Amino acid sequence: MNILLINWQDWLNPYAGGAEVYLYEVFSRLIKKGHRVILLCSRAPGQSRYEKLDGFEIYRLGNRQNFNFFVGSALRSILRQETIDIIIDDLNKIPFYSPFFTRKRVLPIVMHIFRSSIYRETNPLFASYVFFTERMIPFFYSGSNFVAISKSTAQDLREIGVGGRIDVVHSGIPEILELKDVPRVDNLVVYVGRVKRYKSIEHFIQALKLITRKKEVRAKIVGDGDALTYLKEFANKLGVSIEFSGYVKDREKYRIYKSARVVVQPSIKEGWGLTAIEAQACGTPVVCADSPGLREAVVHNKTGFLYAYGDIENFALRILQLIDDKRLWQNFSRAARQWAEQFSWDTAAEQIEKILYQELGYEN
Repeated sequence: MNILLINWQDWLNPYAGGAEVYLYEVFSRLIKKGHRVILLCSRAPGQSRYEKLDGFEIYRLGNRQNFNFFVGSALRSILRQETIDIIIDDLNKIPFYSPFFTRKRVLPIVMHIFRSSIYRETNPLFASYVFFTERMIPFFYSGSNFVAISKSTAQDLREIGVGGRIDVVHSGIPEILELKDVPRVDNLVVYVGRVKRYKSIEHFIQALKLITRKKEVRAKIVGDGDALTYLKEFANKLGVSIEFSGYVKDREKYRIYKSARVVVQPSIKEGWGLTAIEAQACGTPVVCADSPGLREAVVHNKTGFLYAYGDIENFALRILQLIDDKRLWQNFSRAARQWAEQFSWDTAAEQIEKILYQELGYEN
């Protein structure tokens, strides 16, 4: 197959997150199976306009603010020059509305839909823009089937009016890097992920304020994003000592996962808790909000804890439980590894390949 993949950014973009991990892991495997994948995405400072990387042919144009406005003309240009069998449209925030520009078969892959949670992320004007463009998805993609990365995302699609087939294809877990002699820090609590407003990371800082009244802990926020300055100011205001590590490469990220006692995810909404699964694959229990997407990534009371979103006291209590109770932590750690092993990128790639063949009307 000749596949055109449209996404806001590639996996090397400083703002890359779970969506980019998902697309890279799945489609790099399809490339190894002999399929051709062209990626159309935005361009970060310092990135080239065209590059062949890990088998992907990457075309970059525009930037994060205006890339969607270039998609139509770029899509038509690529279709004139290249043989394309199917288009993968990654729907994340603002859709690209690919079916409006081509009669080629379009398969949307949906990481998550913000819906009303977008109003926590940005100003009311832009939030309303995102909210209403998401509401247009059923109309512009009326002839398309969908792939969702979680049952929660599939349910959101149904609720906004998508009526076609929706296949759920979960994320896998990465190949855990061989890191020897990484000591577990018994009082280290970590958030890993993009630093965005809707991630509600300030809840973690508030929970730390309560925890430090009872126990000395170390805390890290690992990742980058436009909420970083706000969180630093908020931590200073509350008098909470916390290390902001910024963006780290995979090797360092997994070293942090393996050294942490607890990983937290306080987000109001996720497509799928990829970092929660990564942490559990490293044997680290996770405490996360009982939010769409996240509730599917953690087995409550077995691999970690779910707490009602915004319940800071319960959030803090659950973290303290895993710090104070060594036996409980060991049981959760073993169960977390076993749970995470169920998720495979090879399986996800095989599922996507089968769906693509179905979309084109023949079996592989």
